Amino acid sequence: MTPAPVPRRRPMRALLAALGAGLLVAALPAPVAAQPSPPRKPGAIAPRVPGYGEVARPAATRPAPLPRRTGRVAVHAPSAATTKLAAGTDRVALRALVVATTTDDFGVPTWKATLDRVGAAYDVLYTASTPLTTDTLARADGTGKYNAILLTNSMLVYASGGSYLNGLDGTEWNILWAYERNFGVRQAALYTSYGTWPEDYCLTSAGETAVGDTPLNVNLTTAGAGVFDYLKAGVTIPVVQSYVYRTRITAGCSAEAIATSGADVLGVRATSTDGRERIALTFTLNQYLLQSDLLVYGLFRWTSKGLFLGEQRHHLNVDVDDWFNTSEHYYADGHIEYTPGFQLTAHDMVNLDSQQSALRTAHPLAGGFTYNLAFNGSDIDPFAGNTCSPNGGTAELTATTKCLATHFRWLNHTYNHPELNQTDYATTYAEIRDNRVAGAAIGLTAPDDVLKTPEYSGLGVYTVDPNDDTGVPVDHGLAGSNPNLLQAAKDLGVSYLHGNMSFASHQPPHLNTSLTHPLETSLSVVADWPTNIAYFVTTPAEETAFYNSFYGPNGRFPYWPTDRTYEQIVDYEADVALQHVAAGGINTHTFHIGNVYDYGSGGSLLGDWVQRVVTKYDTYYAVPLLNSDWSAIGAYTRVRNAHFAQLAGGVDAVYDRVAGTVTVSSPLAGTVQVGGVQAANSTSYGSDVTAPVTLTANTAVTLTAAPRV
Repeated sequence: MTPAPVPRRRPMRALLAALGAGLLVAALPAPVAAQPSPPRKPGAIAPRVPGYGEVARPAATRPAPLPRRTGRVAVHAPSAATTKLAAGTDRVALRALVVATTTDDFGVPTWKATLDRVGAAYDVLYTASTPLTTDTLARADGTGKYNAILLTNSMLVYASGGSYLNGLDGTEWNILWAYERNFGVRQAALYTSYGTWPEDYCLTSAGETAVGDTPLNVNLTTAGAGVFDYLKAGVTIPVVQSYVYRTRITAGCSAEAIATSGADVLGVRATSTDGRERIALTFTLNQYLLQSDLLVYGLFRWTSKGLFLGEQRHHLNVDVDDWFNTSEHYYADGHIEYTPGFQLTAHDMVNLDSQQSALRTAHPLAGGFTYNLAFNGSDIDPFAGNTCSPNGGTAELTATTKCLATHFRWLNHTYNHPELNQTDYATTYAEIRDNRVAGAAIGLTAPDDVLKTPEYSGLGVYTVDPNDDTGVPVDHGLAGSNPNLLQAAKDLGVSYLHGNMSFASHQPPHLNTSLTHPLETSLSVVADWPTNIAYFVTTPAEETAFYNSFYGPNGRFPYWPTDRTYEQIVDYEADVALQHVAAGGINTHTFHIGNVYDYGSGGSLLGDWVQRVVTKYDTYYAVPLLNSDWSAIGAYTRVRNAHFAQLAGGVDAVYDRVAGTVTVSSPLAGTVQVGGVQAANSTSYGSDVTAPVTLTANTAVTLTAAPRV
């Protein structure tokens, strides 16, 4: 028997509405480590509000200049210390070695951020406490342990007790160089200065300077464009919060500039006197800056010759929630209308379709961009025709949806949009099933394996009192999920449940992974990014008023020193999204029906945001901006889960330079992503090639290598 319809209740929406109206005096505390970058308000902590987006990335302290050292470390003839490395076997593991000084070396988190996003295998050597020996670099059978040497800076000198100490002594430098030379392994220095210590990168000084918030524009040379070929030809990279050495290439030295600012060389590729290949930048980066997102992957890819575990690609996926439903409406004067609220019109949908088509045409890199529309079927008009009404109202929305159904992707968002934290099995089952039936009846094709619960309810985040719609929600963890939701979802063939990145218990452990639900392992929780384009605003004036009521100097969570304009808000929110995209994240960004409203001349809050994000992407990148259906997104997160399980389980990949092969083995059965190999299931992205390799425990798989030379 089908249960009676459940009245729509919106506890999270009610909380956010109450916050917007200034009815609450507190919200979830911000994490104490989240310092804004750069500080916008003296002493401000970047706030975290449940259901809303990031306000700022954390910040890292800008490193000081490198100490000045004269002389150089002499390159020694083979000795007892390097004998083990003298006869390279032409075999090296697909693994990077990050060589640092101390545990607070600024370059470690910068390298690790990129390596972790990619899913690369790597180790970190802290030279202040651990000696570098031949056993550090080579296995007993002569196979090299690493195919990429990544220095945090070229000198590896650190401060201790008021003086500077060497991370590596002359013998250790020679062991490292002998390994690079004899095994054909490249070296990258994240940061270098001019001079010859410990070796010469062919750079002479043309000055040095600290850079703050005003960008120093950096361009790539022809050689640099080859290293960073995923970036747009002629790209300008804005370098901020950095210490910069302005240099020139030393005449007669074997080096070429890869990055410049005017006449100054800020990046170099150099061949040492003993034939080793090296690359370095002469300005600092940290993991929270766009310049790192743009450049560090290219340094790693060049150093590893494109042979590594994992991959990096760029995605933009966008959901619009509550199709056919009604929303609260926040007005520019701060009052909230609950009844009748806001509902989309047929015109708004036609306008969204036009915006989507125009975006694809204007931005070929986003030529496949398609919105995901999460619908609630209880307000579908079952008797509607299928004619588009460009000037139609709410009554024509169903017919226009039927007319344009194939232009979008569709998601099951439940039939009545109830809060699912306490619902019984029969009610929950009916909400999922009935929405499928309602959608199918008008030609909407939504994947059965995906469910987006109303406001991510049922997944462990709810108020202590379920009848308190304006209380602060508590994150009880996924163990606090509604078991009736989990059982109903499983019984109806759901595999992927949307989660929310603003809830700590929904955040995945690695980029592009999902959480296997601890109470029902057949279900994966795939988190979405919320944004600070509020769910109940429809115009620039409304969004501006709301944003400043939250984050302005007199807002609920003061962060900015002055109120923001709409232009500033959209631009900043697009920068936040670009950081997600540049990092390689596949997770969707969530919007709501109010954001689709045509506020005039075909403009909408959603359209403004997407247009700005894609325009920024076009400014920097040459590779496609990928857009995927939700079943594919969910499946990809499981591929990444399997990949990171292999990393943790000891997967080993070895490149044989002579045979031209990569051999992969693991003590665990599973799948691992391998970059730089050719296989029947290899896929290309720009000039990168990746294959998912299926492994049987303790059984080697050999693939054809495709190294970048």
